[in-house]
Amino acid sequence: MSPSLSSTSRTLPSLAVIIPVYNEALGVKRVLEIVCKFQEVQEIIVVDDGSTDASVQMVVQTQECEERIHLISHLHNRGKGQAVHTGLITTQAEVIILLDADLRGLEVRHLEDLVSPVVSGYADMTIGVFRGGKFYSDFSHWATPWLSGQRCIWKSYLESISWKAAEGYGLETAITVASLRNNWRCQKVIWRGVFHPPSEMHRGPLRGLLNRGKMYAQVGRAFLIASLDPSH
Repeated sequence: MSPSLSSTSRTLPSLAVIIPVYNEALGVKRVLEIVCKFQEVQEIIVVDDGSTDASVQMVVQTQECEERIHLISHLHNRGKGQAVHTGLITTQAEVIILLDADLRGLEVRHLEDLVSPVVSGYADMTIGVFRGGKFYSDFSHWATPWLSGQRCIWKSYLESISWKAAEGYGLETAITVASLRNNWRCQKVIWRGVFHPPSEMHRGPLRGLLNRGKMYAQVGRAFLIASLDPSH
């Protein structure tokens, strides 16, 4: 069991949070308000991936009272993997925290639990796994925990993944394949009470279902590309 963040005797490495955003006006401000309470973070990078709703306005409102928030905007939707890569190449932080913009029930203690094993030297990467939030999120994380978008990882490790595989919804799969291939020390961290709404709630039943199909197709593509890429 790793120590709590407050109990570690190490000098903490520099920390940055990267949050990719696409049409998450209803959730991104809530997530940012929690992240801003996590004082150990030096930089909060929000990458808006061509949103057509009020996501940018929500970020700007929070940015006005929090100088650590940096907003980067893609003119067109390029996909989650590309959004995270844009954030990654703009920061010099040693450790990266990846968060989805639609999280519900997030608290500062969840971030502390996610970061602690990495900065304390117990893990190379942690994965936030939902429990006790909503049934559909709990089931998804029980069945496929490796698809969780909530991570803490050393920047050098994240830079080494196959970014071709990470395109679109392939990011988590590309990270997972790299972790298995390179024997990273990975630790699951239970996030009790956290969940995010399903795609169907965001986009409506039909569009949500189509988007879910697109996501799983890109996950399969990512696994194939990452597995066949000898350089990663």
